[in-house]
Order: sequence, then C-alpha cells, then structure tokens
Amino acid sequence: MNVEGHKNKAKELERSLSRLLPDPEGENVVAIVELTYGILLHLIAAGMETKYGRHLDTHAGLPRELRKAGEVDIAEIFEMLDTFRAGRWYGSKGDGEIVEKCLDLIRKVKEWAVENDDR
Repeated sequence: MNVEGHKNKAKELERSLSRLLPDPEGENVVAIVELTYGILLHLIAAGMETKYGRHLDTHAGLPRELRKAGEVDIAEIFEMLDTFRAGRWYGSKGDGEIVEKCLDLIRKVKEWAVENDDR
C-alpha cells in the first residue's frame, strides 16, 4: 500500500470510529481501541514512508523500527495503545477515560505523520 492508501485507510477507519462516538456509557471501548490501533498503524506507515522512505505494513517490530528512526515518542504511543488493547481485549477493563486517551493518541500521531508532508 502506498502513502495515500495508508492515509485513506486511516480516514476510513476514523469515519467508522466517529459512528461510535460519543460513548458516555463506555459501551464501545473495545471497538474504539481496536479502531484506534488500525488508524495508528496506517498513520505511522504513511509517516515512516514519507519521512524515512521506510515502508511498514505490519505492527510486528514497529516500535523497534520507530526507535531506529529516532521516533521514540511515536514508539511509546504505539506501545501504550498496545497496553490498552491487551487490557480491553483480553481483560475486562472498559472505561470511558481510555476513549479520550485514544482520541488524543490519534491526534498526536496524525500531527506527526503529516508534519512537513506536502503530499
């Protein structure tokens, strides 16, 4: 998938996410976390391709590749989301506070991915 494809897929997932928001009762936390994961994967792939010419289409080894590129903050964001995922998917945690954190992570990664991007 090329940069525009990753950006378009992230936008598609964001549209799906918007259908679950607001979520005041926390009924959709698991789905929101999973959609956030997909959004971040695509945004990071687009950002890495644009900034470093590195094409990443998988989450395997993603934090390591980000750190190699000096993108420690983005690596930590992705790892934080992975922790949210494990807690919601495999556990029973499901609070609305995570929804706001997910939205904040999307904002941060989106800003990073398009920074200095004139595509």
